[in-house]
Amino acid sequence: MAFQINPQLIRDALAKATNELPPLPNVLVKVLQLTENSDAGTVSEIETLIRSDQAISSKLLRVVNSAYFGLSGQVSSVSQAVVILGYQQVRNLVLSVSMLSGFSTVGAKGKAAQQNMWEVAFGTASAAQIIARKKRLDTKEQEMSFMGGLLQNIGGLFMLSTISRTYISVLEETENSGALLADIEKLRIDCTHAEVGGTLMEKWKLPQELLNVVVYHEDPSAAPESYGPIYVVHIADRLATAAAKTDGEIDIKDLKIDPAALAWLGWSDEELTWAVGEVREKIGLVVELIGGLGGA
Repeated sequence: MAFQINPQLIRDALAKATNELPPLPNVLVKVLQLTENSDAGTVSEIETLIRSDQAISSKLLRVVNSAYFGLSGQVSSVSQAVVILGYQQVRNLVLSVSMLSGFSTVGAKGKAAQQNMWEVAFGTASAAQIIARKKRLDTKEQEMSFMGGLLQNIGGLFMLSTISRTYISVLEETENSGALLADIEKLRIDCTHAEVGGTLMEKWKLPQELLNVVVYHEDPSAAPESYGPIYVVHIADRLATAAAKTDGEIDIKDLKIDPAALAWLGWSDEELTWAVGEVREKIGLVVELIGGLGGA
């Protein structure tokens, strides 16, 4: 270790930063309040809400027009984004992209780590979408899987922005050791990105289902009840992490997927390998999209 980490001091720093966390923008709060109602009136209200916040609407349009969605230059308005991607997808993107880009860091190492986290976030969302559709989960669970995939590492982004030096050392040790990130986090700072992410979800009063996906995605067997999107995001995170690390062959055994989640999935090694390839292609398109996450 480059320097000594005091877990208690780290927990105190995170608690202080969490207490000082600003509330979600009013537009996002209102979007959340309308989440459960998807009739035409609600769609119109959400379009109006998004357009009322120039920073959020411009960020949404930059992201939607990225190569990741295959719509480069085709979407010029929020209304058009809704028509092409659908109300639910636009809603999820507004919420997730706004939260993902809410934390920033400084320095070359910090910026590189942040970019990697964003790549894995969108890779996980892509993998979650593939898995949820192939498993034929209902529409709401597919949406929860996608949004949970985007937000599963938000606790890590928060720690990177608040305890940068410490968290970069944790990330470096994870990379060098080949261990799971959550294991190194627990060992060095006595809390995981999943736990911290859950605290953020709770602070922001986000839906309990989403909170559970974020909290239990590293250890789905510990969840209080079985819920498909938790398994989906757990598996998707493993696939995306592997896809982001190397362009070479992936040994499925090295993915360290929870046995219960693997049994629930019921895929062959060939199907998992295929999914890693699909996610790798998506991650290759994230560079342009990440440009849309920065700035207003």
